[in-house]
Amino acid sequence: MPRIILIAVLLVMAGVNVVLDFLRHAAFSDIHMNVAVSALLAGFATAFPPGAAFLISAKTRFKLAGINIYRASSDFVLGVGLLAWFYLLFIRERPEYYEGASHMYVATWPVLLGVIAIVLYIGCLLVQCTHWAIKHNRVAEGL
Repeated sequence: MPRIILIAVLLVMAGVNVVLDFLRHAAFSDIHMNVAVSALLAGFATAFPPGAAFLISAKTRFKLAGINIYRASSDFVLGVGLLAWFYLLFIRERPEYYEGASHMYVATWPVLLGVIAIVLYIGCLLVQCTHWAIKHNRVAEGL
């Protein structure tokens, strides 16, 4: 349950970033449907890679040395996303003139998180296949 809450927090943080960027030159009364849709799309796009990695890790029971490597890789993707958006929202300065830079983060971070999730998933599959091959060869040698 805590991972689902953290994924929801990531979704909200990405959406809030879009709203804060828009509010730099406007007031709350100026927010219209395009801003709300952009905030929702940014949130869902950013939360999709950690969410998909979490769903895959929830369905996989493979453990290596007592560690579910799929869950560890899922947590890594979620942690990278949370750290990045925490930095973008709370640490990075938001100067008055900051044309397009924050929107670049909105476009690139979901892609980057997706690439990290895919690379880690392929790595987990390779580890699992290698473990299975070694285990299978030991059984075959014993026959």
